[in-house]
This record gives sequence, structure tokens and C-alpha cells, in this order.
Amino acid sequence: MPRQREWTERDLCILQELYELREMTKKQIAMKHFGSEKYAHKRLYIMKKEGLITTNVYGKRTAGRTITAAYVRLTEAGMDLLIERGLLDSKNYRARDLGLSIQQRQYITDANELFVQIPKVPYMDSREIKRKYNLNRGNLTVGGFRSDKGDYMIYILMPDARDQTLIKIINEIKKQMKLRGFLVYYKSQSVKHAFETMSEKMSLVTGGIPVHLLPFNEWGIQITREYVLTNTFLKLQKLLEPYGELKEIGSSSKYGFEYGLVQEERKGQGKGSSGPYVIELLTMNMMILKRCLTNYSIDTSQRVGRRVLLFCYEEEVERYQQELLGASHVDIVGISKELI
Repeated sequence: MPRQREWTERDLCILQELYELREMTKKQIAMKHFGSEKYAHKRLYIMKKEGLITTNVYGKRTAGRTITAAYVRLTEAGMDLLIERGLLDSKNYRARDLGLSIQQRQYITDANELFVQIPKVPYMDSREIKRKYNLNRGNLTVGGFRSDKGDYMIYILMPDARDQTLIKIINEIKKQMKLRGFLVYYKSQSVKHAFETMSEKMSLVTGGIPVHLLPFNEWGIQITREYVLTNTFLKLQKLLEPYGELKEIGSSSKYGFEYGLVQEERKGQGKGSSGPYVIELLTMNMMILKRCLTNYSIDTSQRVGRRVLLFCYEEEVERYQQELLGASHVDIVGISKELI
């Protein structure tokens, strides 16, 4: 055991996170717990000197080049301190078992980045979410988030992901029907396209469970944090206020729509004067467009008397105009990213 020293609540929190997440980079620890990288390095140096943690430098390939980073891992003494302070019941793992292989490190470091960048939403590491849903060790999920409406399972698509990997992820998504949604992060446009193509080929259907296909960058993480995991409806309602009052439809929609708009000029006009249904692609749910438009054709729209308003990002308007040339009942509105 290290000599008696006054370990702070923050020190113990870092040790507990290292037990749960297995490894974190020094930069991730500094970002989550310290205002200054300089002070973070100083404190981690003390914890290492006292034998609570160990550090190693590894390299990983990013955008065609190798980037090195210092990784921090818990020691047996660190685990003993957690047990002594009542923060760990017993050693379910040995410290050396918390180490990662090269491939594991690549995925788990990225998953831990989500944990750091989205601090206000409870996070589950890969072991915890696999236990919760009785998944085997070979399952490719890298973690999950617990929102107020249910759990989200996380997958990360590496730039050079093989077809076999994409097929495995899609099959895993097909089997999980008790989740609130899936967060699938892509690290290149080519792997995004490959995943979409493979999903179409394999007829991916989730029964309405969202599959948010997001870029693994600041923008994708911001959308996750601000619009997917916390108060989604209220934030979308405020964002789309210039077009009407957004209303949740929920299970009452037999066509698969989640939202509809109540527009001022239609109020009080009686039956048949409802505002349009809404398809929002701002949270990048890849399932919603096909689901809704398969169930809601032009003929159905004319019979029901409700058009469809599709909200996407401004730079995607032309793409959807081409894709939906035959869907004259759909109006497309571009939203600036600056508003979000």
C-alpha cells in the first residue's frame, strides 16, 4: 500500500473511472477533472509515484498518421485503495486484466472520449452494457448511455471497417429490440456509405427504434449531447418554432411519424385541417425516412389531408430533393447548423 496521503475525492473518482473504463489517456483525464493540463500531469505524477496508477505511451493511426498518447491504468494498489475507501466491493478483476490489446485500445479510447465529452449522461462501459443485455464478449458494442427514456447502445465504425464487421454490427442491431436507440459513429464518409449500403442490402428494420448514424467528431458528439440524449423534443420544438408548434405523436401514429406540426393558420379549421407530419433528420436517424415514407404514400397523404415536412441540414437539401423526386407530398426545409 502507498504511504498514507490525503487523497481527494477527485483522486478517488479518477481511480474508480480507471477501474470501470480500463484505460484513459492523460488528456481525457485532464479534460474531465482538471482546469489545467499542467496541474493534471502534476497530480497524476504523484498518483503514479505512490503506485496507484501506471502509464504507458502508445501510438494509434488517425487520418493516415500515427499519433502517440500517454495512457493511464489502475494498479493493484489503486484497486486496494478503492476497496479500503468502500468504493469497490472486491477485486472482480486483477489490475493486469484491465489492460487492453491494440485493437481494444483503439475502440475503447474512442468510447471513453464520448464519456468525457458527454459528462451529464450516465455512461456504461462495454462490460456493463454487455452484462445488462446478456451479450457475449465478442459483441461489438463499445458502451452505452442511459437516458431518461431508455438505453442507447454505442458502435464505432473505423475508417477501414471490413464488410464482415458491418454485417456483424447490423445483425447485432437487429437483435436488440428493448433499447431506446443506437448511436453508430463513423470515422470516414466511405465507411458511412458502406454501412448505409449494407443496411439496405440486409433489410435492416428496427421496429421504429432509432439508429443515429453520426460523424465521430465534435459535431456528431454535440448532436448526441444536445439533441439525442437530453430533452430532444423540447429542443427540437424550440428549433422548429418558426414553422409551427411541434407535437409528439407517439404510438398514435400508424404511419411511423414521431412528430407533427400545428400551424397557426390551420387552427380552428376543423377536421382535415391538420398541419404536416414531420420527418426530422437533424439527429441523423437513418431509419426514419424510409420507415415513414414506406407507410405514407402520396395517395395516403391526399386521403388523410396531411403533407410531410422534412427537416434536414442546408447542405443536404439538394440530395434529398433528388432522392425524393417522386414524393410530391414531401416539402424539404434546410436548417442551418449555426442555429443548432
